[in-house]
Parts: sequence; structure tokens; C-alpha cells
Amino acid sequence: MLNKLMIIQFFEWSNPENVSASLPDLKQGDKVVVQHKWGILIGTVVAEGGDGGEVVGQVLRKATAQDFEAALKNKKKEKVYKKDIKKRVRQNGVPMKIVDTILSIDGGCIIVVFTADSRIDFRELVKEISTDFGKSVRFQQVGARDEAKKMGGFGICGRELCCSKFSRGLRSITTDMARIQSIAHRGSERLSGLCGRLMCCLSYESKQYEESMTGMPTKGEKVFYNKEEVKVVDNLVLEQRVKVLSSDGKMMTVDLEEIKANK
Repeated sequence: MLNKLMIIQFFEWSNPENVSASLPDLKQGDKVVVQHKWGILIGTVVAEGGDGGEVVGQVLRKATAQDFEAALKNKKKEKVYKKDIKKRVRQNGVPMKIVDTILSIDGGCIIVVFTADSRIDFRELVKEISTDFGKSVRFQQVGARDEAKKMGGFGICGRELCCSKFSRGLRSITTDMARIQSIAHRGSERLSGLCGRLMCCLSYESKQYEESMTGMPTKGEKVFYNKEEVKVVDNLVLEQRVKVLSSDGKMMTVDLEEIKANK
């Protein structure tokens, strides 16, 4: 059987990855055991076919009851490792926050997930942990969104956090998305999610707003309405209307087509 590429989800805080597989009957939702570059891990099949990224391992088999039992036993060890590593981080004064620790199914590798405000030199910490525990150690830095994805929760909308719900990742969120939707004035606190970053949902309608903005005048621009020069104060994008200020101080809201007709 020839190898094919499968997209496998391994961790809550990461995007799915490409894995080679020769098993003939894998389908979405199957739990599989993978010889990952970080050790033997259990993952969930997301889809068939790669996404052009790095191939990180090979599917060994569908996960068995013994594999799940081993993973369950590892949970107790992971808590001990996490507590110990947190202590070492404090003692060494390393500016990082430990989010999670994962032990590979075979017990040969500890994956330490952390957040930090910048890049950190943790080589000495890795040597210390690896020597004392007798295992290979992989430190993986994630962002605030990834931490929120792992922890889960509900946003101000009352729904599950977008980063937790959508496993394939989301577009990068920018302040331009808030600006083009005319909500940047609300301030970062009202536009931020539980992770402290701009809310993922700002990206949902940004493309439609960009398309709707085509042909609309910019704020402050001078345009003509009823043969009079007026100043653009704001754009009502969804309504395709424009707020303008006349020379005598009169505020008006007019259709975009009326502005275009006076060009």
C-alpha cells in the first residue's frame, strides 16, 4: 500500500499537521498512533491530503485500548512534570509561563508548552530537565491565542471561543479589520478577547466590508452633493450611504449613488 498524506490534529493549542500513512481505511475522526518527530503520539484524523507543509511523522496504527490506557496513565505523570518544571522555571528566573506538559505514549519525550513575551534562551533549562528526568525534552512556545485555544471557554457573545471551535486556525487579526468596520473607536479593551488579543470574529466580515468600501469616499474628502461641495464625515458601509457636512454646518446622510452622480 502506497503512503498517502493525512492531516492529523495532535494538540488543542496547535494546528493540524501533515502525516504519512499507509493504512487503507482511515477516515475523519479516527484516532491514530503516530511516530511523530517528537515521539509516539496519539492524534485525530482531520482530513485526507496534505496542506503543503512539513510531514512530521508516520501513522503506525489505529489507536487501541492499550494506547488510550497508556495515555491516561501519562496524565498523572504529566501533572507531576508540570509542577516540577514550573518550580524550575521560577528558580532559574526564566520569564515564561508553562501552559501544558505532554508525555509521549512511549514515555521517551516530554513536550513543554509555554508562553512568553519574547524569544527566550532555555537551553540550560532543557539540559537540566533532560538529565534529571532521563528523557528528551521539547519546549514549544505558543501565543496567547493558542493558550486560550487550549484552555477553552466562552466569549462575550456567549459562544465557545473561536480559537477552540475552529481547529484549522484563523486569519491573522489586524487593527485594519476594526477600522474598516468602523469600530476601532471602541478601544482595545472592548475589541479584545479572553486572550487579550483582538477578537477572532473581527475577521469574519472584514472581506465583505472591504468589498463594500469599493467606491466609497474617504473621511475628510471633499465631494459634491446637489452641486454643493460637502465634507465626508463618515461612511455607513452596509447601508451604502455617506454622512456629509455642508459649508453651513448642516449634517446630512445621503446615498452613495447620489455622491457618485455628482462627480
